Amino acid sequence: IEIDLEECTRWRSGESPPPHGRPEDRWSDAAVWDLIASGGARAVHHIESPAMISLCRMCQVREIDGLIAIVSVIRPGAANEQKKVRFTRRYQGMEPPEYPHPSLEPCLRSTFGLVVYEEHILQICEAFAGLGGGRADVLRRSLVKQKWETVQVIGEEFTLSARARGHGEELIREVWSLVTGFNGYAFCKAHSTAYGVEAYQSAWLKLHFPAEFMASVLTHGKGFYSPLVYVLECHRLGIPMSPPSVNHPGPAFEVMPPPDPGDAPLQSARTTRIRVPVSRVQHLGDSTLERLLREHRRTRFDSLRDFYLRVRPSMQEMEALLKVGAFDEFGASRTAQFWELQHVHQTFGHARDPGQGWLLPPPGLERLPEVPLTEPTRLQQLQWEQELIGFTASGHPLDLFPNIAWETYCPVARLGDFIGQEIVTCGLVIQQRVHHQSTGEAMKFLTLCDWTGMVETELFAATYRSHGLATVRYPVLEITARVEPFENGRGFTLHVLRAGKPRERQSPAQQS
Repeated sequence: IEIDLEECTRWRSGESPPPHGRPEDRWSDAAVWDLIASGGARAVHHIESPAMISLCRMCQVREIDGLIAIVSVIRPGAANEQKKVRFTRRYQGMEPPEYPHPSLEPCLRSTFGLVVYEEHILQICEAFAGLGGGRADVLRRSLVKQKWETVQVIGEEFTLSARARGHGEELIREVWSLVTGFNGYAFCKAHSTAYGVEAYQSAWLKLHFPAEFMASVLTHGKGFYSPLVYVLECHRLGIPMSPPSVNHPGPAFEVMPPPDPGDAPLQSARTTRIRVPVSRVQHLGDSTLERLLREHRRTRFDSLRDFYLRVRPSMQEMEALLKVGAFDEFGASRTAQFWELQHVHQTFGHARDPGQGWLLPPPGLERLPEVPLTEPTRLQQLQWEQELIGFTASGHPLDLFPNIAWETYCPVARLGDFIGQEIVTCGLVIQQRVHHQSTGEAMKFLTLCDWTGMVETELFAATYRSHGLATVRYPVLEITARVEPFENGRGFTLHVLRAGKPRERQSPAQQS
């Protein structure tokens, strides 16, 4: 993160650094905590999953120790729904912390009486029962790996040791239940601290350097979501994408600063953009990419023909680059580019050495292959980008669905205005996860996106049985849902009641 920040500062060399200096110097940037507490942490490593975003909103976390605890609370070993609710309420002072015995308060005070970190197992065993650290650590490892025979043996030792300290049977069972409720994968506090600090620093970068931060996330990948979700987040932040260009080959996503106002009269052209690197285009071989980067370092490409002669790509590779707009900067229309490609390929494509094309004219020049005479539609261009890049680069991903009657639905950004009411909204399904409740019944969590933002939704078991098929049948989904407020009034959840095919716009003929 330190290196990324230095790069950001260089990219913004004409600007003063944001207040508070470097992110590790301050933990009190109110705007950063606003971003985290309002659900804006998507793309922020460690706290970007729907569950983490929801927990940060419910807790309204605004200090680093709370964020560190939240990072650990969500781990499978520490988490269950009841514990998350108790942590949320206690963190906000809505209910007091509870300690089964006064000896446990020193180790559980920072987590409000809840077992959250792995070392809590060792501390409870020693403070309450006087169990040695070695045996307590064996218990911790056995709980993580769910070795119940070993847990039972140590449980007997725990009981005997606690009795020797004068504790009653009911209290011993209560504390032992507290210990054994912590099983499965979890974090120690040092691990959670490292993640919490990194999450805050990442949120700081996202707030103060949004374009550079999102470009880095897209370049390095391996986030919780697919690249499409991060592209949607870029659009939400007002950072559009630019299609690949052979003169901006990457390999990283590149921040394109806005041109001078006189050079870009349109407001849409005067914004910072993120350029998709050529390396993201499918069907490009490694050797072609290596030649492209090598030739570009030598000098810029000045035409489609110049690129073809110097890089020597296959026709499939050329067509892929052409379809995503990688030659658009040379000024020709897509149709003219197709014509030029066919001519260049017929003239020079037969020669292994590009220079031979000037000496030995190939046969068959009297007739060129047929190419389309009409320009591809805007929708066709977006579909090519979706196919070859994985998302649209020259427009918003929702431009792929021009027939959806978006204007007839409640926008995601306005859902908070309808607390306690039923609404009908519509969105692109960008994330879905099936979860089995304690009863064994399946339910589903969905993340939807429209033009105004993203929202998490829940289909409980009965709704999932009735409408689950629709969630996989339609990429864009209409839902009828109830807007249920968080207990603290700082957010809401959407409980889906019905789901199905979205409404489409009517043509003038249909309206008449």
